[in-house]
Amino acid sequence: MEKENNKNKKKKIKIKAGTSSNKTFLLKREFLYKETETLLLTNIVNKKVPTLEKNLNKAQLNVASSNIIKLNEPNKNTNKKILTISKISKTLGGKPVLKNISLNLNHGQILGLLGPNGAGKSTLFNLIVGKIFPDFGEIKLNNEIINDLPIHKRAIKGISLLEQHKGLFGNMTAYENLYAILELHIEDKSKIESKIFQLLSYFGLQYLVNVKANNMSGGEYKKISTLQRICNKDIKVLLLDEPMAALDPLSISSIKKFILELRGMGLSVIITDHNFFAIQDILDNCIIIRDGVVMVEGPPKDIIKDQKAIKYYLGTGFKI
Repeated sequence: MEKENNKNKKKKIKIKAGTSSNKTFLLKREFLYKETETLLLTNIVNKKVPTLEKNLNKAQLNVASSNIIKLNEPNKNTNKKILTISKISKTLGGKPVLKNISLNLNHGQILGLLGPNGAGKSTLFNLIVGKIFPDFGEIKLNNEIINDLPIHKRAIKGISLLEQHKGLFGNMTAYENLYAILELHIEDKSKIESKIFQLLSYFGLQYLVNVKANNMSGGEYKKISTLQRICNKDIKVLLLDEPMAALDPLSISSIKKFILELRGMGLSVIITDHNFFAIQDILDNCIIIRDGVVMVEGPPKDIIKDQKAIKYYLGTGFKI
């Protein structure tokens, strides 16, 4: 592997020919989000990916110049609101589910939307993505009212949801699942391919390239499902519904690091969960809702001291 010293030269990766058929590649992190002259490759080549195999035989791989995740500079301003919910109310089946709910999500922030079963968390997520519409109140994305926009138009504007019990096509590989989304935004197959391997390598998931979703562990499945959702080229807000559900402690730890990586890139994230203690160490702010209303709001360090939160959510046996 050699570094090109001349920045004016077309960026190509030179790969030394090898006798082994099991070539492996690893992409350097900065390649995913900005142009650079250096690319280290290890870990991914398979005959099931003919275009890449062809490129390797030519001893070069062209890297797509556009980003997988398009995050504008203002997204790095954590004091600027990306999503605003103002006095939202919703009745379903004659029952008030949400009552005058308000919250703010800042750029590059992880917000926890917490509460017991039936609190209204999933309903609020459905309102944000446009599955249902509010009876009263206002939803703004980047200060634009999106109340009446259908789900596909909100997706185009950059809102993605990963639901708890939905994810990948089980009989398709990680490569195929990502390809299915990226081809909606990119016509050039080689660019789609480059982006897939950039994305997998950035998060250390290149070993899953040809693994079918049904054969992945719970943590691996969650990660690839999340990557599929952020293939939206204008992603701004990612909604994760119970991302830690049914995972073992090591997988939960790995998923939390993964979510922190997403925040580090400037992505704004809302996580729902029943268990405050499972995610409180990665939250910038959190809101606990109960019976459709906001019970308490604030950073985790304040939530654990709030007597109402302790009594009605954390449990009276909780000790600071």
